Amino acid sequence: MDALEVEMRIAEGEQALQALLKFVTEGAHQREAHEAEKGLFKRLLPSGLVALKLYVAQRGTGEVGPAVTRADGAMLPREKRLRGRDDCSLFGTFKGARTCYRTPGEPGIVPLDAQVNRPERCDSYFWHEWMTVFAVEPPFQERAGFCAQLVDLEVAERVVMAVAHEAPQDYEALDAQRPLGPEDTEGALLVVSVDGKGVPMLQEEAAKLTAKWGTGEKRPQKQAALVGVSDTVAPQPRAPEALAERLVNPEAARARQRREATRDEAPRAQQVRRVASLVRTKPQVMERLKADAERRDPQHRQPLVVLLDGALCRWNLATKLLKSWKRVTFVLDIMHVVSYLWTAANAFFQEGSKEGKRWVQVKLADILRGRVGDVIGDLRQILTKRRLRKSLRETLAKVITFLHNHRRWMPYDAYVAAGLPVGTGVVESACGSVVKHRMEGQGKRWSLEGAEAMLALRSLKKSHDHDLRESWRFRPRQMRGRLDGHKPKDRPAPPLGRVA
Repeated sequence: MDALEVEMRIAEGEQALQALLKFVTEGAHQREAHEAEKGLFKRLLPSGLVALKLYVAQRGTGEVGPAVTRADGAMLPREKRLRGRDDCSLFGTFKGARTCYRTPGEPGIVPLDAQVNRPERCDSYFWHEWMTVFAVEPPFQERAGFCAQLVDLEVAERVVMAVAHEAPQDYEALDAQRPLGPEDTEGALLVVSVDGKGVPMLQEEAAKLTAKWGTGEKRPQKQAALVGVSDTVAPQPRAPEALAERLVNPEAARARQRREATRDEAPRAQQVRRVASLVRTKPQVMERLKADAERRDPQHRQPLVVLLDGALCRWNLATKLLKSWKRVTFVLDIMHVVSYLWTAANAFFQEGSKEGKRWVQVKLADILRGRVGDVIGDLRQILTKRRLRKSLRETLAKVITFLHNHRRWMPYDAYVAAGLPVGTGVVESACGSVVKHRMEGQGKRWSLEGAEAMLALRSLKKSHDHDLRESWRFRPRQMRGRLDGHKPKDRPAPPLGRVA
């Protein structure tokens, strides 16, 4: 520790404090409150920078003797001149002096970096945290400008992008050790669901995809991101007629509830965990969801509900991976059934007509009562007895095929009586909040690496508002383990140093 350096920083700090107090006392009557607040904030930053410089001076240069022995046995002498490093903090940029041990032509060792756990980048971990939080929501360029406006630091867009790319490295490790929610906030049913959402890709990334437009010219395409959700719900039994009305004619359902002073609440998801990925396969995403369910219930005591859309490939995968659960129920998303009923109704009636809406509601109520076979039979009778155009016959045959292929997952009478959720609204909401709201928009195109990093960050944030803060308490420890070559818990004392 350089005593002169410490004294200089203390004097500099006293000057900054006097300047701050002078700003308050001399101009209080000429400023409005918001102007005073902004002025104080701007003047607190230099004070923080002085204090940080004092901390660095107190830590010294990291000298540990005239020479050190590297892990390979090489003896490295101490360099005569100190090495400078530009450190960028929330308070501003400053240069710190470090002792380096090296021989010409060989990588050196800087003990101070390991002693204070500096990141590889010149930006501090706390500043990384801020930039990551900024990058999760609006575009990178806007966030870089916000950094400059907030703390008077010019941050290049590429720096924000680089920090965002690096931030999710420890996402899975954090996710695996994150404590479960309190038992009183968990529902009695475990629920998992999977869906997909497109991400617009950069031209060079789109060229790797097989999709083409028009005459064969390659255009920017969307790559499907897999979105998975794991949550819990409390059982909520519901009447088939009321549910059919709510799904087909919600205005009439709300009016009826006001008249009768009743409520028809859908099961509400609790402790929601979200995962989105472009590079993971369907089995890998499903395995993540299964692992989360088993963290909540290792003994498989709770019933597990698997909600999926009409894609048969997902059904085959889900039944294979989750059939070992003691009590598992596979549920076809009711909204896919509703969409197929509307397809049939629009073939018989004028699109948007009251007759078509009434027909859909009646047939949906029958399906919710467990009469899927009756609905299929009615549609087949129409197909065989009516004289229909070829296009209408093909449409009706498509609806019948869908209901027939998925019939084993459609005993909705048992589902609604047991209070199980029957819609994939939670995962569809995740497709919007995790993927669409950040990844889509005018001019937005993504690389696979950048998109995967952002999806990981948004999955973490949208799973719980505090998870990003928790990740930045966790990440420096993980980074220290990687930079020092071993796990943090295995290191009883600060290591010798890091390669410079």
